[in-house]
Amino acid sequence: MTPTSQWIGKPIKRVEDARLLTGRGTFIDDHPPVANAYHAAIVRSPHAHARILGYDAAAALAMPGVAGVITGADVARATKPFSVGVTAPIHYFCTATDKARFVGEPVAVVIARDRYTAEDAAEHVVVNYEPLPVVVDPEAALEPGAPILHEAVGTNLAGHRRLVYGDPERAFAEAEVVITQRFRFPKYGSTPIETYGIVARWDDLEGVLTVWSNFMGPFIMHPLTARVLGVSENRLRFIVPPDIGGSFGIKSSMYPYMALVALAARLTGVPVKWIEDRREHLLASSIARMRPSASTAARTRWRCWRE
Repeated sequence: MTPTSQWIGKPIKRVEDARLLTGRGTFIDDHPPVANAYHAAIVRSPHAHARILGYDAAAALAMPGVAGVITGADVARATKPFSVGVTAPIHYFCTATDKARFVGEPVAVVIARDRYTAEDAAEHVVVNYEPLPVVVDPEAALEPGAPILHEAVGTNLAGHRRLVYGDPERAFAEAEVVITQRFRFPKYGSTPIETYGIVARWDDLEGVLTVWSNFMGPFIMHPLTARVLGVSENRLRFIVPPDIGGSFGIKSSMYPYMALVALAARLTGVPVKWIEDRREHLLASSIARMRPSASTAARTRWRCWRE
């Protein structure tokens, strides 16, 4: 019997069950990897589209236990925009800087001695907005005169790709039955049991940033985040906790928060911890927005079988 055949078709005990079922798992929020970590609360935009005119964080900064407030203006000064997967001139920062472009977009972050104080102080951060026209239908967004999210692009069409495999026109021409139908895909979001979690520590003496986060593919985000923060890759260390409560791919979009929490730790000089709550996750984590089918009409080839 080969070693492989010893496992095929046989029940195998999961090695992690005993530890997890007895409460001995180690997730990002179970045991703070950094002693005396401060906590972050994110101020989010209530508008789907609004220009940011300014910030007033004086009341928040005056509260006992508050270590600092990082605004979009600080982000614009201290970081570079992320690389995006299109050639259009889109500047994507870890918070809104010039204007908010969706409800729930981070516009500032408060750092305080505990999460309660951070949440209370976040409510005292005043962000002055100029609400702008909103369009929620993706096709309407392509119409002339539609509100433009990124003025530098000049249109809401940031990228266009057409992928063709084989000879679809011939396949449809030879099909006995062709059904033409339009499809609309609703908004969709993943909801893992464990939401986003990040802890960051800045070592001023060594000039090293250490970031703990609950995403199992940190190497994907490492060079991207290092570039945004303006640190060399050998000065940025990513650590993943022993256990992660699900991902479904949505945690691959954690990198803006990794940069934001790391920046907060560097600017305030204290270790910073942020655990996303469920409302934040449902509101502002990466989602698949409502969209029509990729082509004007999606055609399905059906072959009729006759006796």
